[in-house]
Amino acid sequence: MAVIHTTGKNTEFGKIAVLTSDIKRRLTPMQHEIIRITRILTIIALVIGGIFFILGYFSGKGMLVAAIFALSLIVANVPEGMLPTITLSLSLASQNMARRNALIKNLDSVQTLGSATVILTDKTGTITRNEMTIREIFLTSGEEIHVSGEGYRQLGEFRIMGGSENSRKRLEFLLSAGSLNCHAKMTSESLFGDPTELALVAASCKAGIPDTAPIKIKEYPFTSDRQMMSTVLEKDGKAVLFSKGAPEKLLTKSSFYLDSSDQFSILDPETMRRMLEKAEQYERQAYRVLAIAFRDGDGEMDLVLLGLVAMMDLPREGVHESVQKCRNAGIRAIICTGDNPLTAEAVSEKIGLPVDRTCTGDEIAGLSDEDLSTILKSDSVLFARVKSGQKLRIATLLQDSGEVVAMTGDGVNDAPALRKADIGISMGVRGTEVAKEAADMILIDDNFSSIVAAIEEGRTVYFNIKKFVTYILSSNIPEIVPYILQFFLRIPLPLSVIQILSIDLGSDMVPGLALGSERPEKDVMNRAPVGRDERLLDREVFKRGYFFLGIIEGAAAMAAFLFFLFLSGWSYGDLSISGTTLHLQAMTMTLLGAVTCQLANVYTLRSWEFSSLKRGLFTNKLLLAAYMIEAIWIFALLNVPAVQMIFNTALIPPLYLLLLVPFPVLLFISHETYKKILLKNNPYSTS
Repeated sequence: MAVIHTTGKNTEFGKIAVLTSDIKRRLTPMQHEIIRITRILTIIALVIGGIFFILGYFSGKGMLVAAIFALSLIVANVPEGMLPTITLSLSLASQNMARRNALIKNLDSVQTLGSATVILTDKTGTITRNEMTIREIFLTSGEEIHVSGEGYRQLGEFRIMGGSENSRKRLEFLLSAGSLNCHAKMTSESLFGDPTELALVAASCKAGIPDTAPIKIKEYPFTSDRQMMSTVLEKDGKAVLFSKGAPEKLLTKSSFYLDSSDQFSILDPETMRRMLEKAEQYERQAYRVLAIAFRDGDGEMDLVLLGLVAMMDLPREGVHESVQKCRNAGIRAIICTGDNPLTAEAVSEKIGLPVDRTCTGDEIAGLSDEDLSTILKSDSVLFARVKSGQKLRIATLLQDSGEVVAMTGDGVNDAPALRKADIGISMGVRGTEVAKEAADMILIDDNFSSIVAAIEEGRTVYFNIKKFVTYILSSNIPEIVPYILQFFLRIPLPLSVIQILSIDLGSDMVPGLALGSERPEKDVMNRAPVGRDERLLDREVFKRGYFFLGIIEGAAAMAAFLFFLFLSGWSYGDLSISGTTLHLQAMTMTLLGAVTCQLANVYTLRSWEFSSLKRGLFTNKLLLAAYMIEAIWIFALLNVPAVQMIFNTALIPPLYLLLLVPFPVLLFISHETYKKILLKNNPYSTS
């Protein structure tokens, strides 16, 4: 029979669900930028359209002609292919991240990773292997025991220092007390249970202690508040309680200890001090320390202390290098763990993360938001013995101070904090389904290094998007200029609306996508994080897109159009050729002038700051595919009647195609020279 005292929202799970659902997510940096870019380009298109409508109307063209002209300019100004290309680029980046063991649930989160300034990370299983091995044991009778062998299944030996003939017996009793008070199970084929408990079971197996299954009478479960666990078992017809937990907690419950003569001695202050000092010594060496005790009968009081076990969870390979990458990239890595402060500090030092200030969960509870915010400004703070609710508070205060927060979590209680963080990162191996649902990203291998790899991909995405936004904007100029010149000069229409759409939704798409799939640049993790105030569509993008590369492309398109007409015998002011083969050929030259310049443009934009020649021709397979597709597209424009009919093109005599060569070469050399000058004047420029 059970008594139900709470249901629904009043249960602990219900409270967590309500707290998680009440948290409002901030817009990601990418969402902010998409909204901003859309507004800016819309305003530019409408303003240009409005200006030229007024100019056309007052120049005597008539309202209808002026309106058609204005609408044509608006269409030419709208980069229709930009948003699909951004989406496809983010999708490709998420695939790259998946190959690096980071599974992205939300595409916007890809670029947000590039903006991360703080990583709030757990210790166990993320920084460490989550594979505990008992390495040291200290009995209350004074013996110190070294245990060899790593992992759960490897054989090992127990080397007893300063022991007596009964030392082995006391060791086996301690290990038996620890393993009987566990849920973990080990078989020849599988492992089940918490790594800490598996370490106790593995040590019992190493010692040759038989696996018995006494009747369980009662259990006092582990909680983060109690920091201990006890099990009452029936042995030889009597109830016996076995306990394990944090030394500072279990010692307060103990009244006796097992001495060297196998007697129960009073746990006096001197012995308690000696045990706590030993525990602290182990913790400073990055060991996790548990105290083991027992008593006859029931009740977590007047326990008999048996000793301490010190287990090591070694740092994962590559974590030290990943931490250094974070430091170089201007990202703060903050350990936020439920483990002992000294153990956490020791592990932090091992991975190259110095600690100036350690703050425990109890200290956090007594701090105001202002005081905690001050602590969070420290570059080398560590949080230990923290609870899940405190993680949420830490993440919120960091965000309030302008940080972009990536946070790891695996438990049900971590869901609100994961939801609140700019990037919630759940563990794929040991994470609960609730944590995975609340997170934006799932680490397939639970490895801190995978977070850093994902951040590298996120930064790469940001700069790749910046490149292809520049690429797409530069193609707007050869679309706009022909309409303006045709309106004010006595020349035939150089470019049709369908040809503009063929550029924006056709020939620009695959090369733009190739830019979005470029590999990380060599200095991407030596830059500061992408700031919330840093814009994709900034002054440099406008300068390169509209006023540098775009001007060259506009000149190329109109030069190809006019030179072809003049070389074909056309006289200025003769509009009677409209709709003729000559006119279609001239429009084809305009279209090809823009397309060929874009082929050079996409290559030189492969690197925003460095020479694109160093990127290697065969390092971007999608770019090679784009060039092949463009070649097929140009062939179709020139030779396939159905394509020619739809896109207003015609076959060009081969000799005239040489008119297209100078401008792509000029564009490539000009931009490569510009990057070299920019890098020389400001070697740390990112924009």
